[in-house]
Amino acid sequence: MEILPSLFNSDILNLQSELAFMESQGIKTIHIDMMDGNFVPNISFGPDQLREIKKNTAMKIDVHMMVQHPEKLIDLLADAGVDMISFHYEATPHPHEIIRLIKAKNIKVGVALSPATLPEVLTYLLDDLDFILLMSINPGFWHQDFIPTIYQKIEQTKALIGERNILIEIDGRMNVERIQKAAEKGADLFVVGSNLFSGDKEKNINALQSLAGGK
Repeated sequence: MEILPSLFNSDILNLQSELAFMESQGIKTIHIDMMDGNFVPNISFGPDQLREIKKNTAMKIDVHMMVQHPEKLIDLLADAGVDMISFHYEATPHPHEIIRLIKAKNIKVGVALSPATLPEVLTYLLDDLDFILLMSINPGFWHQDFIPTIYQKIEQTKALIGERNILIEIDGRMNVERIQKAAEKGADLFVVGSNLFSGDKEKNINALQSLAGGK
């Protein structure tokens, strides 16, 4: 089990100190949302910002692309030095080609599924995936209710994966209680945003890292 803080929910105006804090707390991977204002209404980090972040941290970078035409950004993300990339199945008619392009850059590749998309759509892609990202909220929309059917979806995805070495990542309103239940169902990686960065960050991150066995 691993906790991935979502940089979108951090103090953006003090990003360098936020990165240093997360490293000091034993975080190994940070999660960064890339949004284009088209696939989702929000706009966030771009490749130039990711490059600067990579220069200032030893942590791995997991990029969640919530964009149309994700193939156009792969070279830029590779040049920025990111370690993991997921793109949305719903954003492209050619997911296998995008997987091929990402793997050619020696970057871990995953496919993200919005809540309404069934895991079975990934059946023909499984042999080429390193991880699957399951959304427990609708992408691009914050301050909304957690979707509890994610637990059933984790079980379905785990069964679909079978013996393959594919990790399951969960993103959306995760807290200690939900992480515990999702882990029991078979999830491995947990993106945490507001439930980490709101209030007492050190207390929050210690609780999450203790859950993951990292503190």
